Amino acid sequence: MKDWNEKNLDEELNTLVEELPTQNDLEKKINQSINRRIRKIIIITVSATLIFLLLIFAIISPVMNCLYFNPYKLNKEPDKIYTNVMRDYWELSKPYTEIMDMEVTPKGFANYEVQVQVTDGKSEVQLGTPNAGFHVECGKYTDMIEPNQLYFTHIFGRFEQPYSNKEEIVKQIEELPESAIIYLAVSDSKARTLSELQGLPVQVDWMQVYQPNAEFQGGLQLSNRTVCMEKEDERELLSEEELKKVYLSNLKNLLDNSELWTDLGLCDGRKAWTDEVGVLEKTYQDAQKLKTLESENYCVSGKKDNILTYLQNLEEQSIFVEDVSFTSLQTKSN
Repeated sequence: MKDWNEKNLDEELNTLVEELPTQNDLEKKINQSINRRIRKIIIITVSATLIFLLLIFAIISPVMNCLYFNPYKLNKEPDKIYTNVMRDYWELSKPYTEIMDMEVTPKGFANYEVQVQVTDGKSEVQLGTPNAGFHVECGKYTDMIEPNQLYFTHIFGRFEQPYSNKEEIVKQIEELPESAIIYLAVSDSKARTLSELQGLPVQVDWMQVYQPNAEFQGGLQLSNRTVCMEKEDERELLSEEELKKVYLSNLKNLLDNSELWTDLGLCDGRKAWTDEVGVLEKTYQDAQKLKTLESENYCVSGKKDNILTYLQNLEEQSIFVEDVSFTSLQTKSN
């Protein structure tokens, strides 16, 4: 029995030895096992990271979008609240900056890219072609893009040119060709009524509404505005009462949506305020009491002869030449 067991045991051991892999095979299998473990760890790590990032994007990004104003949602059809607020903001703030349309692309985490189609009201308009833009990051405006123009830049001193010389300006205008179109920013010696402005031999493009009892005096475009969102805005056909309603509506729109524009500041070209909403509220309250629309500071345009006729009778505090086109057919790049 003992012999048999020993013999059987030897055979079993021999069989086991034969079945053992060679050293090379053993190393290969060990490497394969290690590689499988490494791949498994990598897959688990990558999957966990992706899931974590997705959770961040799915949870944190929407939360951040809720913490700050969302121009993408506010710019949806048909109201396009964001476009209208920006349109009213720039009309109140400065002349020759007219927002036609805006397209907003969300980038996540309260970041947005805004493409803008804007015109200065003097040059040819290419509908549907954005020519400016900016980014909104957590409720703040950054990366203003305005090639060749200062659409989104507040310009101080437009109506305060103490060294302007009317005689010298007239002399230079007289040298221009008859077809020239001249654009002037004028600070008059007195406040003129709307009817007086409309009776001038030139086109009054924009007026800063005279409100001596308010700090901020907002602007109002008087020339016809460019078609925006398929809506006509023929200002030249509106009565004084209708224009006053437009002015009040623009002020109210900004007060109702103050978070959309306060980062841009409140400026009338003469002064900037830090208490934007408080100052604008006082302007709105004062504007409701206006009996007539008047202006000391306004922008005019016209052909050479009409401008010269206008300047002959002007008692000005300041004149600033905004622009000159040498023919009404001349267009400028947006």
